[in-house]
Amino acid sequence: MEYNVPANVFADFWNVAEAELLETMTEMLFYGILLVLVAFAANLLWHRQASKGNRVLAGATGVMFMLATVQLIFRLCATEKAAELLYLRVAGPQDPRARDALAQNLYFNFVEDVLLVTNNLVTDGVLIYRCFLIWGGNYYAVAVPSLMLLLTTGEPALLIGDYPTASGPVVDLRIGFLLGVLTNILIVGLSAGRMLHTRRRARSVGPAELVRKFNNATAMILESGAIVFVWVLVYIILRSMAPPTIWRVFRGGLAQLLNIAPTMIVVRVGLGYTIGARTATTGSETWNEKASSASSAV
Repeated sequence: MEYNVPANVFADFWNVAEAELLETMTEMLFYGILLVLVAFAANLLWHRQASKGNRVLAGATGVMFMLATVQLIFRLCATEKAAELLYLRVAGPQDPRARDALAQNLYFNFVEDVLLVTNNLVTDGVLIYRCFLIWGGNYYAVAVPSLMLLLTTGEPALLIGDYPTASGPVVDLRIGFLLGVLTNILIVGLSAGRMLHTRRRARSVGPAELVRKFNNATAMILESGAIVFVWVLVYIILRSMAPPTIWRVFRGGLAQLLNIAPTMIVVRVGLGYTIGARTATTGSETWNEKASSASSAV
């Protein structure tokens, strides 16, 4: 029995599969970038002097890379099911296997969303820890960012609890992403503000080289925050007004970009683009002691 798929119906089927494919291609591209950065970071951390801060960075980098890898695996599985679904829908209008393929596709996307929320918890946790060190171990300085991180994690968790089915809603994480952007802005503002304040003091008692490294450290903090902020903001806007073939490209990059930004900082720190342990003295005052908290954090 012959079965002809109407052109408009096939276009809808194809758009769904194309959106999945574009998301996967973007995620694979960003994963390749992350893979290179993680290799650099692992080499640099391996050759640095062992310390609590380095152990935390090494552990966090390993966890982020593991989450990035698992997310890519589920992304590939979701894409394979989307391709199978396209084939089954074209092969016949009532093929019972199509519903199973759709359910499995939704399941893989759902698990990837769970992993993304977990990934955000880890990466923002690393940023808060770095902010905590920059502020010299001041718990009050990171109290509000920590609370916002809990809200950012808890809000998507409520949505994820409503498991999507073939006839039910698909998880929408835009509110969670918006909270994440606000958390990111606050962490970056606190860290960069502290660094700028310390740099002003360094300018009066420290050498020019030390001031230059404070400038580099502040720039790294602002750059890492700006990359994630712009990407997430564009994703939220496109998710609200653009077709899936466009916004899912940014969704694919987001999972890996959350890990790329903090890993870039680890690499740049290891290459020396930050504050060193150099000591500057003016009279009886030693600047190294005043800058120790910042230098251990970036």
